[in-house]
Parts: sequence; structure tokens; C-alpha cells
Amino acid sequence: MTVGEPAVSNAPAPSRRTNLDRIAAILLAFDAQNTPLTSRALVACAGASQATGFGLIRALARANLLERVDHGLFRLGAQAAGFAFAPLAWPAARQSAGTALAAPAAPAADRSSLEQDWSDRLVRTIDCSGLKRPPPYRIAFANASLSNPWRLALLQSLQYGARINAAAIAALEVRTADDDWERQLDDVERLLEAEPDALIVSAAPGETGALSARLRAVMAAGIPVVAVDRRARDENACHSFVTASDRLIGQIGARWLIEKLGGRGRIWMLSGTQGASPAIRRQSAALEQFATAPGITVEAVTHTGWTAPGGERAILDLMASFGTPPDGVWCDSGLQGVGSLQAFEALGLKPPAHTGGDLNRMYKMALHARVAFAAVDYPAAMGALAIEAVLAILRGETVMLRVEAPMQIVLPRGQETRSVKADKWAERHVRWDLPDDAILSQGAALRKPGTAAVSGR
Repeated sequence: MTVGEPAVSNAPAPSRRTNLDRIAAILLAFDAQNTPLTSRALVACAGASQATGFGLIRALARANLLERVDHGLFRLGAQAAGFAFAPLAWPAARQSAGTALAAPAAPAADRSSLEQDWSDRLVRTIDCSGLKRPPPYRIAFANASLSNPWRLALLQSLQYGARINAAAIAALEVRTADDDWERQLDDVERLLEAEPDALIVSAAPGETGALSARLRAVMAAGIPVVAVDRRARDENACHSFVTASDRLIGQIGARWLIEKLGGRGRIWMLSGTQGASPAIRRQSAALEQFATAPGITVEAVTHTGWTAPGGERAILDLMASFGTPPDGVWCDSGLQGVGSLQAFEALGLKPPAHTGGDLNRMYKMALHARVAFAAVDYPAAMGALAIEAVLAILRGETVMLRVEAPMQIVLPRGQETRSVKADKWAERHVRWDLPDDAILSQGAALRKPGTAAVSGR
């Protein structure tokens, strides 16, 4: 084998991979002689986006699982040789029900880099053999809200997951809390009255611990709990959490703006719903990135409720306050990004550099107006992944404590920067044939034109 050529891997297909699969693929890529491989070859072997793949490589190097031998070349490190991949066999390991194994902690990340923050939850599993029961199953879903197209796409993806597993699912009951955590507590009680075999929860913002306590009691009663998109305040109030990296979404958008603007400029930040955990994590990660560039000034941070009217109103208010447009607008989603673009259009101004993906309309508007923008779609397909996680638990399998849905960096041609590269060109990602409110990360459940939307409660 020559330097830079990975060994053949039997890892799962990229669209199905968790970060544990990716780590295993990276470490198992080396031959018996530990021939150095290029970082790009390892990313390709892992089947990850560049941001995720290079972030995992850096995390493995910090933990001495990989060793850098030259610029862009790595081989297995001393820590990997010492335990001969034993932790990567955790999914097959026999653990007592309700317990989890922990990986060694790694040093704090360099906040100027783009990477998935290392957490032992990324490689921890839980044995669910004590929760095994025969099908068909009754599944309940306590949903935070249907307040925007992404939330609707999440529900449709979850329903799609139930449809393709109809032989194992007798019923799927859904209640929606309209982003009211107290109402969601009541929803959980109503759903439990039907004695479901498992409960899926996407937590409403603002709960102070009451939902966490109730979900822990549900788990103690032997009912599996899977969180999707948003978990309760207590990270242990679920058996598995299906999500995607909000920190990477925040980091990538901020780093792209820093590099696009040459490290100097005025930034307005438009976050989603105040108190919602994805908005908090994305905003925090972006602010950490902006803090690494002394020439960047964050003039304003505001919340938009992840709606187009909220984004438009925020920009009009900020223009009234500052008088001149910023050099860049950081949006954690295109849900409010389209409102931002609408506001600049209404004012007769060319929009500055923008971030924010998810919504088909964001891509249509930005491409039509030739706006410089960067996007990371938050995958609504995690709804179907949550159904798969529930079924795995009910089959008594060992499951990941955290299931990462794959994400893509989407840029128009010519908009790549030094460290932010496109997984897909926006010109090929946009769907001109689909409605403006289509969520392009919905996967196989992507709604076609004319399909009726799912109603609320």
C-alpha cells in the first residue's frame, strides 16, 4: 500500500453513519504496517463532510489515537496501539441495562478551528436488552411545535419513518405543544394514558427541570425515551438523543463570514427562538468564532422565532438603529434568513454576505440576487432516525447515546474560503421545482408539490 491510500472498509454507508462509525472507519483504515495516510483520504474513508471529518481527525490526534507524521499525513497513535480498538467494539459489548461506558476526555478545542466538539457521549452506548418487547409497538411523540416549515418537515420525516416500518408499528400518536413547555408536560401525560411502548420527545423551550424529572420517571417505569432535535434540560432524561451538531452550524457560518470579510467588518446576528437549545448552542459557538477575529465587530444579537417575519422585522429595526447595513448577517437558519433578504430588498439595498440554510426559498432568493452566502442544512431527516432508534431499543439492541444526523456545507460556486469548503454546490442543491417552504434536508420524506401539509395537534 502506498502513502495516502486507505484500506478497504466494510463500514456502513455514509448516509447511515454515526460519529462512532466514522471514528471506527478512520482508525480501521490503516494497514498492519501503520502506513501514513493523508487527512483527505481519512475523511473520504469516514464518509463525512470536510468539517466533520477534519474535526474528528483533530480530536483523535488530541487523544493520541492518531499521530501527525508530516503535513497532512497521519498514522495510528500510541493510545490506539495500547488498547487495539477495544472501545470501538462497544456496540457489541454487554453492559448492564441503563449504564454507559465513557471515553477519555480530550483537551478543550481551539475555538478558531472548525470541528465537532469532543464529547464522550459521541462514543458512548447503552445496552437496552432489558427494554426488549415484541412488536407491534405503540409510539408516542411529544412535539415542541409546528411553528415553521422545518418543524413540519421533522414531523413528516418521523411519520415517514413510521410508514416504512409499518409492520412493526401499530400506532403513532402525536401531540404538539406550540413551544409551551407546561403544555408539553400535559401532552406527555395525555400520551402516557394510551400506554405507549416508547416516547419520542422534541422538547419545548424554557423548561426549568420539570420535563426532565417527568421523563426520568418514565424511563424508570421501563418506557424508552428518545429525544430528537431538542432534548430536555437534563441530558440523562432520555435513552438516546437524535440530533445534529448545532455548534458546527454556528461555527461554520461565523468562520465563513470572518474569512469572507478578510477578518474585518460589522456583523448582525439573527438567532432563532429565544431559550431553544439549538439557538443557544449555535449562537454561543458563533460568538466564540467571532471573538477570534479582532477586526470583527458584532453590533447586534437578536431573536427571530425562526420565522421570515421575525427576520425581516429584526433587519428593519437594526437599520433604523444603525443607519447603514452591516458587512455580514449571521443567521442560524434560512427560516429567518429569507426575512432578512426581504428586508434589504424592500429598502432597495443589495444584501450583504449571509448565512442560513434549510429552507428552499433561502437558496432561491440568494441565488437569484447573487448574494454571497454559506449554509449548513439542519437535517429534518432526523425524524426518521428517531423512529429507527426507538425500534432498536425495543428490539433490545445496544444503541448510541447520541445519534448524529449527517449535515452538508452548501455554498454557491466561487464562495469557498480557506477553511470552509462545499460538500455540495448551492446551484445543484436548490430545488426550483419544489415549493418555497420545502426543507431540503428532509431526506426521502421530502414533500412533493401538491402534497397536503400535516395539521397540528
